[in-house]
Amino acid sequence: MALNITVNSRYKITSDERNVIVNRKIIVDPTKAPNWAKRQAEGADPTPREEWREVSYHSTLDKALAAIIDQEVLDSDATTLAEIISEIREFQREIKALVYD
Repeated sequence: MALNITVNSRYKITSDERNVIVNRKIIVDPTKAPNWAKRQAEGADPTPREEWREVSYHSTLDKALAAIIDQEVLDSDATTLAEIISEIREFQREIKALVYD
């Protein structure tokens, strides 16, 4: 049975027979595509949509969660060490809530 766990609003974890996969939600705006004029003429829907993209593959769930935390740090707007530590702890609390609820 494959994993399909929503971690937060931006990440979910899935799996296949060999990997634990980190997926990130993106918003696709079809009007930004290079061929939008042609697609619009064909009647394509201009409404943005959500998609999940596979961003990394891991051998264990722990490594997948660590990769998500690392990416959260990279995406952070923190300007001090205290801020980033606070963000990491908050994310760890979110993960623990998922595990123990």
